[in-house]
Amino acid sequence: MANKIRNIITLLRVRQYYKNVLIFVSIFFSKRLFDFSLYIPLIFGFILLCCTSSFNYIINDIIDIEYDKKHTEKLKKKPLASGDLSIYFAVAVLIVLIAITVMSLLFLIPNWDFALMIILIVITGQVYNHFLKNYAFIDILILSTGYLWRALAGCMIIEEFISAWLFLVIFEIAMFLSIAKRKGDLQFLGKDKAIEHKKVYDQYSIKLLDQFHVMIAGSLFMTYSLYLILKFNLFEQESVNLWEYSAIFTIPILFYIIMRYTYLTSAKPEIARRPERAFLDKSILIAGFIFLATIFITFYFEQIISFFSSL
Repeated sequence: MANKIRNIITLLRVRQYYKNVLIFVSIFFSKRLFDFSLYIPLIFGFILLCCTSSFNYIINDIIDIEYDKKHTEKLKKKPLASGDLSIYFAVAVLIVLIAITVMSLLFLIPNWDFALMIILIVITGQVYNHFLKNYAFIDILILSTGYLWRALAGCMIIEEFISAWLFLVIFEIAMFLSIAKRKGDLQFLGKDKAIEHKKVYDQYSIKLLDQFHVMIAGSLFMTYSLYLILKFNLFEQESVNLWEYSAIFTIPILFYIIMRYTYLTSAKPEIARRPERAFLDKSILIAGFIFLATIFITFYFEQIISFFSSL
């Protein structure tokens, strides 16, 4: 029984659900974190994004089952290819996921803009898997677009948009992670085995991916800096208070996290292949906490002061 539950969790790719946390970006950066009425629809939205992600993964595993059976690494990791779960069981899970998603969109979150994001996530995932995953550079761009849909989904639910610069930051971070994963595959598997893993790796090299990392890191620096400058109008010194100005201290913290992640994925390429492992690194956890605490104070200082003043 325990083994079957473990196989179901693997089939659903629960370990990938952390990506859907992006749905909560909108409530934080729109300064509505203390609007508790928004949390229930956002939590439902998070669950639906997880269902949608699992839907994509299961469809891909069913279609790729014969290929996965010939691949030693994937044979061990995918319960359909290994025979631990049957295709009929996977189809039954798909039907349950579709039913949950459709019923929730009709009765719990009757928001057609959010439904559009769900559809776009499905389309993006399937287009990638069946058409674009073998095209170098395009594969990175299309995967990164999936992160944008997740962040936009939160905006659709709370019906409030945040700066396009912030969305660009999310897109660039997604590109950074995707590039690191490809670099990790090449380092960990070697060129020949990496090509067996994904044909697109015959068009990549570690040197080329290193150049991409430098390019994306520079772009990320500029984009995030511009977001903060425009968000708090830091060009106008008279209109900026100390707490808003302190937002600039998150820039070096963010880039420490990026540099630490780059080190980890270079020294331990297996981490790049499963990015969630890097989030458990002590240095990244500490830097991440300082980053979140600083940005929280920057965005919510006035609300915190008002709260304590009313006590």
